[in-house]
Amino acid sequence: MGKNDVALSSYFSDPRIFADLFNAWMYGGKQVIAPESLTTEDPVQPRPEYSRPYKHVRDVVKMYRKDGMQLVLLGIENQEKVDYSAPVRIMQFDSADYQNQVRRTEEENRKRMGLKTGLPAFFREDRIIPVITLILYFGEEEWDRPVRFHDMLVFPEGEEDLRTLVPDYPIHIISVRRSGAGKKVDGRSGEGHVSGMDISLLHTELRQVFGFLQHQEDKEGLKRYVEENRAVFSSLSSNAALFLAASAHETRLLKNLNREEEHYDMCRALDEWYADGVSEGEKIGEERGKKIGEKKGEKRGEKKGIYKGLASALLRILEKKGSVPESCLTYISSQKNMDRLNQLLDLALASETVAEFEKKAGI
Repeated sequence: MGKNDVALSSYFSDPRIFADLFNAWMYGGKQVIAPESLTTEDPVQPRPEYSRPYKHVRDVVKMYRKDGMQLVLLGIENQEKVDYSAPVRIMQFDSADYQNQVRRTEEENRKRMGLKTGLPAFFREDRIIPVITLILYFGEEEWDRPVRFHDMLVFPEGEEDLRTLVPDYPIHIISVRRSGAGKKVDGRSGEGHVSGMDISLLHTELRQVFGFLQHQEDKEGLKRYVEENRAVFSSLSSNAALFLAASAHETRLLKNLNREEEHYDMCRALDEWYADGVSEGEKIGEERGKKIGEKKGEKRGEKKGIYKGLASALLRILEKKGSVPESCLTYISSQKNMDRLNQLLDLALASETVAEFEKKAGI
């Protein structure tokens, strides 16, 4: 498991958070699934039909019971990049859960009826429960396809009748960083789709956690959002803080995390993170500015490197994303407009690489 998988599994193991997500997705925010109606299932899926031991570990899986009866098995899978084989992968996971249900039913029947091991023991009246898997997608690239098994298949020209004979398998994806319900990408009504996350349908701190990720690319917007939700962010659960830092790919937000404490002040962490970035950036900016100034035989580079701390903070952020070309350094150091420097700082925070920043900034 990756760090985000572990953090997600730990966070969504909380019945309150799990129920909140599925109530928003399945029931439009209505409080249908109560946390106490969920029981944690073993996430390990053994596959004894293979010649060698094989197993898959689900990220999170819970049984939803209604009126004392098992109603549906609900699973969550974390995804950070578009997976073009997702329909087959999810189909395998769900199939394994169905197979495990059949095996348990057969074992119960054999024990109850005294049947020998190896004899078929799944009978006409036996039933198993549905399995629903929801993919939480945290990537920035739009996931437009595939959303069902048929998206992966080639039906030769003139052989379209094959389509009706090949079983399809839809998958369900929430693109967490997309706000609102968004458009659904599907071929036919009721089948697999990708939708954005309408955080207004959430009722726990999950609303603010997902909201943070939706505002992450806009530095000023993120600061406003955190300030508007200070009551929640100043007392996030420790598991939420771990999950948020992993999903945002910013572990520095956990500098003061004490795992023994139940809550974490994310507002303070954000303030310190930004202040550290500016402070470290000033030092880098001064050094870079001096070098540029020396090369040009003038002192302007040094002055520009420390200009209001913005140019220096910008350089520090870019240093974290890769090697900064001399032309880019020169451009940044030449800026005397506060609005332009703020704009460049926002673009740097929203960019994954220096090259992406240069493209967005038109350098």
